[in-house]
Amino acid sequence: MPAKLGQHFLQDADIVKRMAEYAGVTKNDTVLEIGPGKGILTEELVGRAGKVVAIEKDRILAKMIEDKFPMTEVITGDAMKVAWPKFDKCVSNLPYEISSPVTFKLFESEWKLAVLMFQKEFAERFVSEAGSKHYSRLTVAVNYYCDAEILEFVPKEKFVPRPKVNSAIIRLTPKKPPFPADDHFWATVTALFRHKKKTVAAALKAAKYGKDAIGKVPQDLAKERVFMCELEDLKRISDSLKQ
Repeated sequence: MPAKLGQHFLQDADIVKRMAEYAGVTKNDTVLEIGPGKGILTEELVGRAGKVVAIEKDRILAKMIEDKFPMTEVITGDAMKVAWPKFDKCVSNLPYEISSPVTFKLFESEWKLAVLMFQKEFAERFVSEAGSKHYSRLTVAVNYYCDAEILEFVPKEKFVPRPKVNSAIIRLTPKKPPFPADDHFWATVTALFRHKKKTVAAALKAAKYGKDAIGKVPQDLAKERVFMCELEDLKRISDSLKQ
């Protein structure tokens, strides 16, 4: 079956067992799985969780999961378009094509823990520091909403069809945000990271901010490269643009 929706099917039962263990799944948990594919991870989760809810876009795969695991609630549809149910933990080998939007949607939900499989380079953005090549808008959001750790790397040979890159398993633990962040803050972050190699002033100019607005940014930050700005720096920039 081709990976027409960006899915590469994991073939290693030991890895899915470790994913469930990393998440500490128990009978007290409702677990959300996005993109269950043929169900190798689903099977492990069903044996441990109180309830498993699987969201699968491919109708054939969704029916396969439904038939194989009748106690599992299967939602057939696009994970970015359907409503997510309440859940405690998210454990998923995410289809590559939706890794980023699903992560941001996850941040908008309430949950206790997430253990997710991503492409290795994408996963490295979660744990990057300001100034590194992988530092991005995603990194900023991760740092704001949760603590992230890479638990292990998974070679591409463990998947069928085989992807071009290796993968990594990430664990995310929600935390109390360091400060309130409104739409203005995230719009500022998005605008800046479209030009992350430029200075803050140049990035804002490229994003069509006027001279007056750019002039309100503290000089030490206006001259800094966007990818060097940490979370608190970005807050200062956003706050200055509100004045």
